[in-house]
Amino acid sequence: MAVRRTTLFDQVASEIITLIEQTGLKPGDQVPSEGELAARFGVNRLAVREAIRALAAREILISSQGRPARVNVPTARVFAQILGFRLRQQSLRFEDMLDARGAVERAMASRAAVRVGAGEASTDDATALLEKMEEAVDDRDRFVALDLAFHHDIAKTADNVILELVLESLSDVLTEHRLASYDGRSRRGESQQDTITAHRAILDAIAAGDPERAVAAMAAHLTETGEDLEITP
Repeated sequence: MAVRRTTLFDQVASEIITLIEQTGLKPGDQVPSEGELAARFGVNRLAVREAIRALAAREILISSQGRPARVNVPTARVFAQILGFRLRQQSLRFEDMLDARGAVERAMASRAAVRVGAGEASTDDATALLEKMEEAVDDRDRFVALDLAFHHDIAKTADNVILELVLESLSDVLTEHRLASYDGRSRRGESQQDTITAHRAILDAIAAGDPERAVAAMAAHLTETGEDLEITP
């Protein structure tokens, strides 16, 4: 079936996605060659090449010169770039990002506690990360990296791919956010022990299999973090 020639490469990209879905291609599988796709859709090879390039930029395909493109598993990178760009151009409110982060992280804390309580997961990795955080309170970059890893481990414990992807898409922004929080405490002459204590409360609630307490502990932690930035999530 030939596609219409308005916004041609966008239409070809949509047709390629439909083809992947209809034929059941899996990650790593090759899509038909440019010539085959051009013949199938009734377009020229240039339109197909541009469509493949656009899909590769969105991580739907992996494209390498001289070889057919392959199906890929998109990460959160593209959405992360959009979020970062919109925050920098101030077309997205930072307060809204913090509010969204709060909703995601409260949901993750609740689900993690339920899974741990049911014996489906453990807090071993999060405990080890928290211990490393305690050792790194005077090392700003390492402390923040471990802080991010702690929250990502809760996402992994929650075992919800959508929540993990959303949190991952916020990672770059959250790194800046946590660095600013660390600096805010330092400017006030405070230690990072309050952050450790807040994380300990979250971890204890999850380890106890208590979702309500886990949500409350996470909410309290995010509120304190927002106050470090003079913003309450």
